[in-house]
Amino acid sequence: MPIRPPNPNPLLNASKCSRLFHQWVSPLVSKCRKQGTLDVNDLYEPLPDWEAAALTDKLEANWFAEIKRNSNKPSLIRATLRTMRWKPFLLGLIFIPSEFFDIIQPLLLTFLMRFFEPCSTMPAWHAWLLTMSTIFIAFCSSVIVNYGIYLISNLALQMRVAYSGLIFRKASINM
Repeated sequence: MPIRPPNPNPLLNASKCSRLFHQWVSPLVSKCRKQGTLDVNDLYEPLPDWEAAALTDKLEANWFAEIKRNSNKPSLIRATLRTMRWKPFLLGLIFIPSEFFDIIQPLLLTFLMRFFEPCSTMPAWHAWLLTMSTIFIAFCSSVIVNYGIYLISNLALQMRVAYSGLIFRKASINM
């Protein structure tokens, strides 16, 4: 297999705004648009958190520790939770503000509907403020949900890589 030149991942040096809106992928997308297709050399190096050997080693060490702890009935879920630590639970907390926004938005719309009642005394600037607040809350909720899904997908990728590496090691030992 030929060795490809290193292509460092731009996510390592990306700003928070670039990470949030995935701007760091733009050079790769524009290169694909110009060339029509991507080559293996065009792809970025994986992040250090996504390295298969490190993830598999960590899961394997936790699995063997789980076997020592509970030799009768070891649990892969407990080994996974020790490997990933609090990440799955903390990622769930990201969605709390989004749920809060989902509760607030209909309330704002209810107040806004009062502007359209006959003989309404609500000033126009108040209606505009409610309208802009509704739009802003929808935007924030959308950003939070999409970013949360992105982070959960990354965690799922790490788990998938660790499980695949563990299965590969088990299969290669039995051969």
